[in-house]
Amino acid sequence: MAPSKTNEQRLSGSAPPGLRLVRDDGRRAGPRPTTAPRDGGGEDFDEARFFVSCGIGKPHVEAAARAARTHGTTIEKELMARGLIEPGLYYRWLAGELGLPHFDRIDPNQVVRLPTMDVLLRRDGPLRLSRPDGQITVIVPEARLLEAQKAQLAARPGLRGGLAVASPATIREAVWQAGADDRVRRATFELDQDPRDMSARRVMTAAQGFALALALCFAVTGVLVWPFLAFTVLHVVLTVFFSGGILLRLTALAAAVLAPAPARPPMGAEDTPLPVYTVLIALRNEAAMAPALVSRISALDWPKSLLDVKYVCEADDTETIGALQAQGLGPECEIVRTPHFGPRTKPKALQYALQGARGSLVAVYDAEDKPAPGQLREAWAAFRHGGAQLGCLQAPLAIANFRSRWIPELFALEYSGLFRVLIPFLARAGMPIPLGGTSNHFRRSALEHVGGWDPHNVTEDADLGLRLYAHGYRTGTLRSATVETAPALREVWIKQRTRWLKGWAQTWLVAMRRPLRTFGALGAAGFLVFQLMIAGMLVSALAHPLMFVFIGLTLAWLVSGTATPVPAFQGVLMWIDFANITGSYLTFVAMGWWGFTRHERTRLRKRWLLLTPVYWLMMSYSGWRALRQLATDTHLWEKTPHCPKA
Repeated sequence: MAPSKTNEQRLSGSAPPGLRLVRDDGRRAGPRPTTAPRDGGGEDFDEARFFVSCGIGKPHVEAAARAARTHGTTIEKELMARGLIEPGLYYRWLAGELGLPHFDRIDPNQVVRLPTMDVLLRRDGPLRLSRPDGQITVIVPEARLLEAQKAQLAARPGLRGGLAVASPATIREAVWQAGADDRVRRATFELDQDPRDMSARRVMTAAQGFALALALCFAVTGVLVWPFLAFTVLHVVLTVFFSGGILLRLTALAAAVLAPAPARPPMGAEDTPLPVYTVLIALRNEAAMAPALVSRISALDWPKSLLDVKYVCEADDTETIGALQAQGLGPECEIVRTPHFGPRTKPKALQYALQGARGSLVAVYDAEDKPAPGQLREAWAAFRHGGAQLGCLQAPLAIANFRSRWIPELFALEYSGLFRVLIPFLARAGMPIPLGGTSNHFRRSALEHVGGWDPHNVTEDADLGLRLYAHGYRTGTLRSATVETAPALREVWIKQRTRWLKGWAQTWLVAMRRPLRTFGALGAAGFLVFQLMIAGMLVSALAHPLMFVFIGLTLAWLVSGTATPVPAFQGVLMWIDFANITGSYLTFVAMGWWGFTRHERTRLRKRWLLLTPVYWLMMSYSGWRALRQLATDTHLWEKTPHCPKA
């Protein structure tokens, strides 16, 4: 395709206003000869020659052409992804070439709201507007079709009055705004209206409320009438949960010590087509984190032309939105504004943004995250070799600031044991996995099949991991870690842990609305692991101080000199309590230690390990605080503040 006379006139003496032209040496280019790259043919050849004629260096166009063939895109998109074309100016220039008006902004009130409108959030296409002077269609022209479109408009000049041009980003922004009210209601209530009844919008059902009231009546009656028997039964129940949880962790630790880590799946040939990958980052009051976050996401090893990054902000969080806009986001990035409706939670923001996800794979990160650059590549390789039932992958989380204070160090031990020992064991055993809240990678089809995130569950990761398993999907693990910071202040840690434990209680209550259905969906082994992981963690946190009370009462009985000896059964329980208390601390430290790298072990401040009992008592306090919030402020999201230099 030879450039038109208009093109030649625009190119004479200066770059076209729609392009930011770069020479091979990085300087702005002037007019260049219309010589096509050596490789390519057909439409690709015409498109390449067009961009060379526009003054973009031949090496850049040739590289973009090769990338377009590998990625299944166009030279145009590859040049935009490389920053050689400024999209806003480029589409204005294309509009001038076609003799059509150009829109920098589209009034969302003029958008014709069709049922299929949201498809434009996932692909480029025409948008219908209803304006005072009549209806108009906004199109996104392409360089490879430019001459054909010119010919069509020349043959049918009457079409010009009903057409305009806008960039894909401008169209998506208008669609996001036009359908915001309906979309946010759908995202907030869709899972609640699902016949599976898996939303945590209700704390508990009427049947669960009746069962709880009945259990409390029996408990109070037992304490008043048979106090010794009632406390013994309570003691036994708590002992079972403690012992079961410790046994599960010891099994995971033994498996980690004895079984070698599975090999990474092969990454595949370089010319293997890659899918579009959506990255979702939910943000609130994170203006200070914007520069570091954008830099870290930009460092991900994935073609920018196949990357769909969505920074999801509350619509009224102008500081965070402004800070993101100041970073000069590339065309692969988009700021999604979540309307103020329903609970202001991370899962609601993710569920809202999911409706515009363009990728077949979806990753979730937090504001403070620094994912390994190759993490998306490893996840893609695992999905390729894992089969259709591999619905999710969890990357390990590593704590960067664990030497700063004792709380981050014990937090790092906890994360090491969870993400490098326990979760990999559960994944290999094919058991349900309570996901971490970040560095999750999903098949979008699996995510949508199970209903996505529950906007009303404040620990959306555990809930989603359970639903994935109940629908027959497996969760695997990655080896590429994501580095993040742990709360260093007691008050911040307690609020975060309160939210987690409250969400775990929500997850358990939702799953136990129909226990037989849950048992059938999870299977006997999965149901047992679910009880030990979700209910067991919550019960262990709540009852941890009671174990000291039981031990203290038994010891007081022994030293009181009373004529009545301690029953043998109570003596056995006391020794089991000792084993549970010491076992919980030792497995906590041992799992974390084993999961640490050699470098992390050398930097550990061992004296802080002595504060493990205090850490567990803080967890107990958070658990009781979570129960109070569950009854009084169920969907409160106590956000964890982040510091860019933490």
